[in-house]
Amino acid sequence: MKRNLFCASIGAAVLSLFSISASAQTCASPDTAWTPNAAGSPALSGSTCSHEAGILSACASNFSSPGAAYVALINTAASGSFTNITFTGGSGYTIAAYFVPQASGCNTNAACKTSGDGANAVTHATLGDGAFYMIITGADFDAAGSCGTFTATANGTLPVSLQSFTVDG
Repeated sequence: MKRNLFCASIGAAVLSLFSISASAQTCASPDTAWTPNAAGSPALSGSTCSHEAGILSACASNFSSPGAAYVALINTAASGSFTNITFTGGSGYTIAAYFVPQASGCNTNAACKTSGDGANAVTHATLGDGAFYMIITGADFDAAGSCGTFTATANGTLPVSLQSFTVDG
């Protein structure tokens, strides 16, 4: 009995050393995994709560962020076959999405390429090709601290962008 308890406590200690915790999707560590296939699957679902809290103003001061934001880095290269990305927000806030060119930086209050919300999809035609920070947050008219769940759905492919490349010799 003592041996089983000892082994169980050792096993729990070892597992706690290797546990995987979900990290926040922030400007410093954006979600780079969303790459829907030609059918638009999978959708991106998450929460704006407990993520990037430093975005106070977006789109060259045209919008403010009342609460935390979910940040993803997406690639909309010409090889992508999507025509639009739609957004659905949960209760407690009004969803807003801002697209800032990666070259401009995530939390620099740079001009946005385009924006969308629960009623307005972002189209490939208005976004164009390139790498963008997709910042999902509450609308600027929401109460301070507003946040909630969301789903972003593309109706086609967002290609994978190369993050690093090395040649072993």
